Amino acid sequence: MSSKGKRYDQERKLNIKKVIAVMVAIAVVIMFIVGIKTLLTTEIPQPENKQTESRKELSYYPVYTNKKWGVINEEGEIVIEPTYEEMITIPSPKTDIFVCVYDVDYKNNTYKTKVLDSKNNEIFTDYDLVEVIENIDDNNNLWYEQGILKVKKDNKYGLIGYSGEIILPLEYDNIEALQGMNNRIIIEKDEKKGICDNSGNIILELSLGEIDKTKVTPSNEENNENNEIIETIGKWHISKDRNAYYYTDE
Repeated sequence: MSSKGKRYDQERKLNIKKVIAVMVAIAVVIMFIVGIKTLLTTEIPQPENKQTESRKELSYYPVYTNKKWGVINEEGEIVIEPTYEEMITIPSPKTDIFVCVYDVDYKNNTYKTKVLDSKNNEIFTDYDLVEVIENIDDNNNLWYEQGILKVKKDNKYGLIGYSGEIILPLEYDNIEALQGMNNRIIIEKDEKKGICDNSGNIILELSLGEIDKTKVTPSNEENNENNEIIETIGKWHISKDRNAYYYTDE
């Protein structure tokens, strides 16, 4: 009896193991089928569009208040606090390049400049002087030559772009606008004068004597950057000084 009982017990244990094994196998198959079904029915996420919404392009303008100069944007917000004695020059309203003049000595005709961006960071610090290039037509209308800044270092002048790229190297004795002609710049070196455009292309080679405007081919490019006039921006209203527009609350 005991041997039969022993054999019965072993057989019973064996059956339980088989049952568990079968159940595990069935569970694995079910999980596999469910996984395949889920994979086939789940919508594959599309790659995220990395292009972010473009930041609103703001325009910038000089502002005068409490006898000081600063900068506002087209929403009337102060970008550069009005703390400067001289008008801040903005070569292009769509570009946050603000040329500030300070430490002016009118007797000796000397001054310093620094250039700020819209975050009040100083830029183009490698140069002793950074200036816009002013131009004026026969009707006394003022504009700034676009895309370029006049820079000085070690008593030599050159041109850079708004991103700081070099357009003309620092090797000239003077650089100025050809009055009344857009995109035409007088360059002077070793008592010789020539003409280049705002991209640094030479229009007239350096030579002795004054520039004959009749020999200079006019540019086909129009300067529209400084023609945007908005009468009021919030509490600020437009005004004009020395043919340059600015905003004030006075």
